[in-house]
Amino acid sequence: MSTEPQETSSPPKIWLLTNDAVGLRNQAVGLAEHIGWPFEVKLVNLTKPWRWLPGHWLPKAHTRLTPQSSPLKAPWPDIIISCGRLGAAAALGVKRASRGRVFTVHIQNPQMPHHLVDLIAPPRHDGLIGPNVVNTRGALHHVTPEKIEQAISQQTDIHPELIEIKQQRPIIGVLIGGSNATATLTPQKSRALIETLLKVATEENAHLWITASRRTGMENIAAMEAALAGTTHWFWNNEGPNPYHAILGMADYLIVTGDSVSMVSEAASTGKPVYTLDFDGYSGRLVDFHRMLREEGVTRPFERALEHKLEHWNYDPVNDTPHVARLVRERFHQHRRT
Repeated sequence: MSTEPQETSSPPKIWLLTNDAVGLRNQAVGLAEHIGWPFEVKLVNLTKPWRWLPGHWLPKAHTRLTPQSSPLKAPWPDIIISCGRLGAAAALGVKRASRGRVFTVHIQNPQMPHHLVDLIAPPRHDGLIGPNVVNTRGALHHVTPEKIEQAISQQTDIHPELIEIKQQRPIIGVLIGGSNATATLTPQKSRALIETLLKVATEENAHLWITASRRTGMENIAAMEAALAGTTHWFWNNEGPNPYHAILGMADYLIVTGDSVSMVSEAASTGKPVYTLDFDGYSGRLVDFHRMLREEGVTRPFERALEHKLEHWNYDPVNDTPHVARLVRERFHQHRRT
């Protein structure tokens, strides 16, 4: 039974503090949508030299924002959800300005003493522990069955032949990320990636539906489009409606580049076969993320698909967002009673 009291007045208001990185923003939005209370996205960045300092060193970090940032002024919200180190710093500034009234939630590692945040929701591979820490198997996200159905409807309007393709051939959905702090995607690697995917698609008599991300980069996108020239496979190059959610819903198999915890987590929320494709090496934490999911039977390395036919398997889908949302609501009400 839920420990939440019935709401008899207007619902609490939420601010989401993050930067313009899509992966960070989607995690905060996904959590807020599952909480179900009104929210407002505020993009924040700190000016120099404050952005280089630990967030808890600044007594009023919310007043040290760049001109491009969203203003953070009273009246304060009831809850702040931050994602990213600078978002955590700004959230702490607002909490102090509100004399502790604002309930703060941070997604990922806030990189400050844990007692300064009311609730922390990091992925388990970050290795954080504490009474106010709830670890997640992967990244929080905003993928829902409703969004998937809406996206499929939109894409079938754009591509009426999609239903026929689905009936006649398996669809391999491919989610491509890009370079990060330790992995580099180049045009040469991009061409090789597509050539390998084409080989698998031919062997499986499958249709490739590929989507790139903002991090993929125009040179890499051009290399991929060139490698796909003359084929009937589909490639989304960041122009027009994004088919991302439709791919998650329509694909029989999902292949995801391993550079993105968010994309792998979103793919693994579907319960469909998820293969991870590595184009470079990763940091220790990202290696741990992939190792844990493979040990649990959630994902399999793409190399396996090259050695065998594409496979189907069952696993417990990765979707901690509803659980964390319930916990936020409960902890917020407890906070208000103290």
